[in-house]
Amino acid sequence: MTELLHNPNSKKIIPRKTVPQPQKKVSINSISDSSNQKKVDSVTFDTTLRIDNHLKNFMKAMVILGDTATQQKALKKLQTSYFESITEEEQKTLEMQIKTLEKSDALKYKRS
Repeated sequence: MTELLHNPNSKKIIPRKTVPQPQKKVSINSISDSSNQKKVDSVTFDTTLRIDNHLKNFMKAMVILGDTATQQKALKKLQTSYFESITEEEQKTLEMQIKTLEKSDALKYKRS
């Protein structure tokens, strides 16, 4: 217990780095000015997807066999294959649903 009170490292001087300086000066007016905001139609961010071990092993096998470089690319390949297998009408419906979901993501991003 006494070692905690008499820590030999407590007397060491910790060298500090220089204080970071901003590259550009920003005013409150420039931040709140809505004309400076860019319109965001779509955003990309990482997310989690819960799948069972059988699907995960399938994706890993695609990578191991060299069909794709990553599991994400394997899923993209399956997505493309599925899209090509459905009718044009189903493709239009699917694209419309995806577009709606993408807009929802962009709106959520814009709020935060």
